[in-house]
Amino acid sequence: MPMIDQPAPQFRDRQKDFTSANGVVLGCSVDSVHSHKRWLKDDLGNLGYPLLADLTKRMSRDYGVLLEERGIATRGTFIIDPEQKIQYMGIHNTGVGRDAGEILRVLQALQSGELCGAGWKKGDAFVKPK
Repeated sequence: MPMIDQPAPQFRDRQKDFTSANGVVLGCSVDSVHSHKRWLKDDLGNLGYPLLADLTKRMSRDYGVLLEERGIATRGTFIIDPEQKIQYMGIHNTGVGRDAGEILRVLQALQSGELCGAGWKKGDAFVKPK
């Protein structure tokens, strides 16, 4: 199955929104720094956020996204709070892309400290407990 995930432009285009929400975007892949440079030069241009090279695959393994038998990582997205606790994780098959708008929505919902219903967006009413 071909890998189709190309979240980089979406996250680059929404960088101001993430910054406004006190979010920090980091990318990570099991490819080398040299592969990243070529990928950025040939396909994406300026990424707008740091891209980490997990050449040892330790981070991918630790976060549960490494497909050991193939030596690649699935498409994992994590929201980690200031105390370094994972508050959200989404792990996608390599054939399914991620949506920066949805990740931003989840970040804002988590930061609200309130009950947020499905599809909640910043400015919407919160769910009132019964």
